[in-house]
Amino acid sequence: MQFLLLLALGVIGAYAVPIQDNISPRPGETCGYESCPKVKPGALNVHIVPHTHDDVGWLKTVDQYYYGSRNNIQKAGVQYILDSVVKELWEDPKRRFIYVETAFFWKWWVRQPEDIQQKVHTLVRQGRLQFVGGAWSMNDEAASHYQSTIDQFTWGLSKLNRTFGVCGQPRVGWQIDPFGHSREFASLLSMMGYDGLFLGRIDYQDKGTRLRDKSMEMLWRGDDDLGKSSDIFTGALYNTYSPPPGFCFDVLCSDEPIVDDPNSPLNNVENKIQLFIDYVQNQARSFRTDNIVITMGGDFTYQDATMWYINLDKLIKYTNLIAAKDELNITLFYSTPNCYLKAIKDSNPDLPTKQDDFFPYASDSTAYWTGYFTSRPTTKYFEREANNYLQMVKQLQVLADLDKHNEFVLNELKSAMGIMQHHDAITGTEKEHVTHDYERILTQAVDDAMIIAKEAFNKVTQGDASKPPILDFTRCHLNESSCYISENSEQFIVTVYNPLGWQVREPIRIPVDDAKYEVFGPDGKQIKTQSVDISKSVRSIPTRLSAAFKEIVFIADLKPLGYKSFYIRKNIRVKRDKTIDYFTNINDYFDAIKDKLDEDIKEKEYNLLREKEIPIAPVPFKSVEYKDTNVDILKDGNNDGDLRELETFLKFNKKPKSIKARNKIEFPKLNDEEMRMLSDEPRTVEKFEDEYVLENQFFKLKVDTATGQINDVSFPDGSRLNFTINMYYYPGCKGRNTQPSDRASGAYIFRPNATNPTKLSMIKSTVVNGDIVKEFRVNLHPSGYINTKIYDNLNFIENEFIVGPIPIEDNIGKEYIIKYGSDIVNNGEFYTDSNGRQMLKRKLNYRPQYNVTLLEPIAGNYYPVTNEIYIQNDDLKMTVLTDRSVGGSSLVEGEIELMVHRRLLWDDAFGVGEALNETAAGKGLVVRGKHRVYITKNKDNLKKNVLGMHLSPHLLVSDAHTIHLEDWLKLNNDFNFVNNDLPNGVHLLTLEPWNEKLLIRFENYLDKGPNSDVEIDLGSIFKNVVIRNARETMLAANVWADEYRKWMWNGDVAESSDPIEGLKVKVKSKEIKTFIVDYELKK
Repeated sequence: MQFLLLLALGVIGAYAVPIQDNISPRPGETCGYESCPKVKPGALNVHIVPHTHDDVGWLKTVDQYYYGSRNNIQKAGVQYILDSVVKELWEDPKRRFIYVETAFFWKWWVRQPEDIQQKVHTLVRQGRLQFVGGAWSMNDEAASHYQSTIDQFTWGLSKLNRTFGVCGQPRVGWQIDPFGHSREFASLLSMMGYDGLFLGRIDYQDKGTRLRDKSMEMLWRGDDDLGKSSDIFTGALYNTYSPPPGFCFDVLCSDEPIVDDPNSPLNNVENKIQLFIDYVQNQARSFRTDNIVITMGGDFTYQDATMWYINLDKLIKYTNLIAAKDELNITLFYSTPNCYLKAIKDSNPDLPTKQDDFFPYASDSTAYWTGYFTSRPTTKYFEREANNYLQMVKQLQVLADLDKHNEFVLNELKSAMGIMQHHDAITGTEKEHVTHDYERILTQAVDDAMIIAKEAFNKVTQGDASKPPILDFTRCHLNESSCYISENSEQFIVTVYNPLGWQVREPIRIPVDDAKYEVFGPDGKQIKTQSVDISKSVRSIPTRLSAAFKEIVFIADLKPLGYKSFYIRKNIRVKRDKTIDYFTNINDYFDAIKDKLDEDIKEKEYNLLREKEIPIAPVPFKSVEYKDTNVDILKDGNNDGDLRELETFLKFNKKPKSIKARNKIEFPKLNDEEMRMLSDEPRTVEKFEDEYVLENQFFKLKVDTATGQINDVSFPDGSRLNFTINMYYYPGCKGRNTQPSDRASGAYIFRPNATNPTKLSMIKSTVVNGDIVKEFRVNLHPSGYINTKIYDNLNFIENEFIVGPIPIEDNIGKEYIIKYGSDIVNNGEFYTDSNGRQMLKRKLNYRPQYNVTLLEPIAGNYYPVTNEIYIQNDDLKMTVLTDRSVGGSSLVEGEIELMVHRRLLWDDAFGVGEALNETAAGKGLVVRGKHRVYITKNKDNLKKNVLGMHLSPHLLVSDAHTIHLEDWLKLNNDFNFVNNDLPNGVHLLTLEPWNEKLLIRFENYLDKGPNSDVEIDLGSIFKNVVIRNARETMLAANVWADEYRKWMWNGDVAESSDPIEGLKVKVKSKEIKTFIVDYELKK
């Protein structure tokens, strides 16, 4: 909050002079393309582009980079860069500079005195300082989701637009450091109104082909359904983003300066200039026009901009002189990416086209940058959860009509999420201390934004903002099955918010203690629940701070864009759920200590789970003697393995085992009828077979408890599919990275030391059979756990997994994967999403635009999976949805493979300088997550399910010790903010306050087809928001759509867009329509 108040004061200071006086060009001033230098026709025009690449966290934290602290790690201070550059630009009007990362620029800007701000305004109005990219950070393109990318561009560009107007509008994207480039990102930039995009890193084989074919610059089609409206000029830079060798004139470099003193023995003008001329002539041979761009800068360069500009002035001066003298027809000048792009456009080249993406990226034959798709999976999950939370509080700020002071904390969360999109944040390619700082920033922002949720829900549930709040809404750590309120309250309230524009049916799981609970819906009726044990694998997570060992499970049917509350109270009279049974099978041959094979099974004992003491008449008992000291079974019953656990299938062999129980256990020999007679609770006893069927309304899963395997899935129409879920690991390559063959697997690089991964072996399996959820839990060695679940009347198979701590006692790093197997014949083809939106076809060992040679057949076939991956045949499709971004592939026919965790012991030598060896609570990091598997017809559109997984309902808990059920029922516990479900195909992507207006985005998620266009009536959507008028903008809300003119290439003609007729809007397939609207709220 302190920083945000400073931010507000800084903004006020920035606007001390009327805004129009600062941003409107004065007579004689030009910005944008009008400020570009004139190129020389027929000559080789060399555009010198001074720039700095400032990572928003990497080896140092964001603040460490800005302030220049911890220079023992890296000599870098962003504030000094901007100070120094502004001073040097002011000295000479011919000089140019570009800046990219708005997060750093804004941090610097609000701290500047008025005279410096006035100078910067002048530099921007005259086109001498230009912004490129302009988002809060230079986002990654593999792990980032399109919603978060749009948000962080909108946030960064809004700062530039409101401060500098049209002269501060970036016209090109500048993605010079991300490790591969997505097709969806190109589509998003096109929808934002960018004229071009420049890339730094593309695959080394792809680059070699493009240099030979003169195809480094191309027309990239962002989306087939959007067609040529998604085309964007794209240029791959010649030397990534670095200066030519020998021409880095920075305090961080050791290259020789240009010495032009004729009396000095160090004079090197002729040698330097000849080297430079040779370089640019060689570069020009790989491009199609008489213009080339030379990037002059690098990571955190220009902390002493004087060094650069003195030498660049000389370079330009002497190259032009010598070129003129030698009639070389070369001209050098200061330029920008905008101006280079304009020169290319004016040359009107015939550009090659591209319709795929730039994944995976490899920098050499063994360096495939596909490990970072999964690196630091818990951070990736946190980012996904925070985005979910951001969308909720943005909506609630508007729909609950909250006070504007809340927008400070809302903006704090926008800033934090913008930082997280950085290509060294969400990627997991930063030092571990930087990871902790990212998580600190995001945690603080999420916690601060809780005020919005609290105020909104209290206001809407009570129906009167003037009343004092009666509930304190809190978040729970449900990924660890931990929730302080539910575990320590006799009665509490669970509020579930659905941010989507259609009804959602979602399973809810609340951790509690061992008491019985009853759950009431908003109408006061008790709803159906099921109590299940929290598995030992969950309870053993080292960072888990919870004593809960049970979960209440129920199904919530949620209205669109609304919430529903549930009243839950403890009731010791609640009877045991007669519909739930637990069966466990221990691997006879698994010895957890020596991992050896044992021989014959001597004896089995079957025991039914007991959850309370049963009055028992005198009956004969069978005694089993063995040694242990941990559990009082008769008191605590069976609960999956710790102090409240007895394995329900005890298998003994000749070799004595250490089984957690007390000295003597006595099992009553009761048949089914005796059990019913002697207990006050009805229950069913079933003989447990090795094969078991888990069934709901959509399918049956056949599981084998002896092997821990799922065997197949069958459907109501009688069809079936072989189906398996297994966990494996790849051993990571060791190496000192002195040459490609010595490359190690690391934070960036995936390089397995085996073609075939090692399959984890089963320790035990447990079946949970209930009316709401049925589970098949399998404990695996080493350090794995899989829990396959099916819920009542839900059409997906949910696979919960836990990995860790990954063992490294053998000094071998490991990369864990989950394989989903089937007998679908997919012919080596599979599909992955691009940033969570469009799907791209992949084919093993193949690239659409160049012949690829793969020395790394595993890593070279891995692709980013932000949300979705599937395989299909002519009839069926198997889709897996993820709860965070990961890497994945289909390396074996009929299989989908997803990497879920990595722990490595060697650095891969791409800058981080430390191994990817994450720990928590003094142990290796434990990861818990879930996938959802859909087996459908291959034409079925699962976009609603994908969005439902990405923007899952958000759950808040409130203590209700002072609120009785009768009082709670008087509150508004079931409410939604829209009149009806949104039309099929329409997703409310954005709803947030925008000064005194609203920013709204609607997305058409349907694939192009006969009925894929949809119409939306803006005036009839919301219950309490009356939209008076709407004006469309480009996607990032910084350019009016009716003022934008798209650049067309290769003779194409621009398509006209559909105008708004009143408040009715037509949204075509894959379009995202963005509006700034005037509105009123119904009271």
